[in-house]
Amino acid sequence: MEAFRHAMKELKIKGRILATDVTPAAPALQRADEQFLVPRAGNIEYIPALENIIEQNNVGLVVPLTDLDLRSLARRRERLAECGCTIMIGPEPTVKICRDKRLFSQHLQNAGMLSIRTFSMAQFRRSPFYPCFVKPLRGSGGLGTARINSERELRAHIHVFGDQLLVQDYVPGREYTIDVYRTRAGEIKCIVPRQRLVVRSGEVDQGVTVHDEELIAETRKLVALMEGLWGVFCCQCRRPEGKPPYFFEINPRFGGGAPLSIAAGADLPKYLLQEVLGLNIDAKAGEFTPNMLMLRYSSHVIQTIGDPSELPGFSAPLFK
Repeated sequence: MEAFRHAMKELKIKGRILATDVTPAAPALQRADEQFLVPRAGNIEYIPALENIIEQNNVGLVVPLTDLDLRSLARRRERLAECGCTIMIGPEPTVKICRDKRLFSQHLQNAGMLSIRTFSMAQFRRSPFYPCFVKPLRGSGGLGTARINSERELRAHIHVFGDQLLVQDYVPGREYTIDVYRTRAGEIKCIVPRQRLVVRSGEVDQGVTVHDEELIAETRKLVALMEGLWGVFCCQCRRPEGKPPYFFEINPRFGGGAPLSIAAGADLPKYLLQEVLGLNIDAKAGEFTPNMLMLRYSSHVIQTIGDPSELPGFSAPLFK
């Protein structure tokens, strides 16, 4: 939100930042100009509630920040465009490929790109191998992902997270997230690779920008396969020593580590605002500051509220 405020100031445009969440205890919610509570994504009332906020407040741009509502938003993007609202989301078939890890792996294989072998749990059971890497079929935030070294570890993991998992080859090596800005016309304006050094709950805790021509070139090939995907999104890959990258995921939204790319000179919020407003996008592909290190730490938001009994964790503490 602060990056968007900075971009609005630089472009000399006025506007408000509205934010939604399911609880008033969400810290970032307090930084918005106006806050709205909505049902959880997946609830039948979620999209109608969101559309009501958009229509009543003349919202011109919706920026998704989590995976939970991406397909729902993709289905409604044309309807909301009729109301003058742009959703930073690609077409539903492409978003579906991004959200389904098996479809994504197959999509890369069909195009002749390197991909990590991916199996359903039933397929894996017929011919198990270790070490392997497991993840939920449609997970988010790194929850339920793990390297598994034995059948015993797999049983323990399934006991906690259930068996709705897919299994992949474990690919060692460095891990990268590559931030991309692509216009609705399909032109790539920005690619910034950043190496993930420390990860906490699926989010990068420490990372560094790297100027790597191979990563940039392979990202261009990957993005060309994703029809209609536009705006800010991030691609993730592993690269074993001395080998090309193996892409395993695209998040069709801002990545959690996007502030690092923004600080390195890729003003992603500004590019988005420029395109939506019909302005010239002043991004220069390949120009960013390499070797810029991000070190994250916890901070706090303090405010006075009305009724504490409405807060999550009031009856019993929540542990994350």
